Amino acid sequence: MACSFGRRSQDRRQLQLHGRALIDPQGLWILGRAVIDTALMVLWGCCAFFSAATPPSLCALLIRRFSGVSAICTMMVAAGVLVVLPAQIAVVTDDWRATVDPRTLWSFLTLTTGGRAWDMLAAGSLLLGLARWLMPRRQTLAAVLAGCSLASLSLTGHAAMRTGFERTLHTGIDIVHVLSAGAWFGGLVGFVFVMRAARDVAHRPQALVALSRFSTLGHVAVALAILSGVANSLLILGHLPTDWRSPYQARLLIKIGLVAIMSLAAIVNRYVFVPLLRRKRREAETALLAGAAFELLLGAIVIALVAAFGTMDPS
Repeated sequence: MACSFGRRSQDRRQLQLHGRALIDPQGLWILGRAVIDTALMVLWGCCAFFSAATPPSLCALLIRRFSGVSAICTMMVAAGVLVVLPAQIAVVTDDWRATVDPRTLWSFLTLTTGGRAWDMLAAGSLLLGLARWLMPRRQTLAAVLAGCSLASLSLTGHAAMRTGFERTLHTGIDIVHVLSAGAWFGGLVGFVFVMRAARDVAHRPQALVALSRFSTLGHVAVALAILSGVANSLLILGHLPTDWRSPYQARLLIKIGLVAIMSLAAIVNRYVFVPLLRRKRREAETALLAGAAFELLLGAIVIALVAAFGTMDPS
């Protein structure tokens, strides 16, 4: 639903210092979204991996070792949520002072799609924080809360510009895409924790079971991420991205290239280095950890790209 904020022409300006913008709300919003996306993907993918793929005895150990990372990610989500609200209001109104106006704030939160999405994200962030501090061992609960918060991000973006069945379809594909991509990215963090546990002889049998299950789940996550990404691009553009002159399509093509490299790295890890574990364990473990770190680096770049071009006109 569209919302008028009753702006006056003399108020439509960014926070400025000597004629220059001191803080760019669009850039701040992109940064906040990238932080939120990264943290939620780590929480969702890693907690889901621990819950679904690791034996109970190993899961308890991994939860303890993951506690520091989960605390950092929970705080990152909370910080990002606090940043994106004023930034988005400043983008919509072109006026930083609107962010402290109660009427404008209330109208944005209750009458706009972006505001309602922020409401859901803020609620998810609060519940994540409570779950993290009150029930730190409930990884399934953490995975559900992080997954729901991640899915709520699909309420904004290009799907929100559609109506009726097309909007429902596009939003559904967006949700599949963000959850499968998050399972891939966050699962890699869980993979690193399991590989480190596998170095301990006492935990190696359970770790190998977890790695086998991770391989199966990873295949599903990667396939869903790629297929839903292709469908998403076709829904937005109506055709495959081929025009490098379009800023949106150029960034989308870069993202596709990075995802292709990530997929190739995952294939090499699974079908080259994993079989080496039986013959050259130390060398294979080093190669697998390096490959996972490489995929995580590329994944972080992809997340930043998506946060940036997700606000752009696709034409």
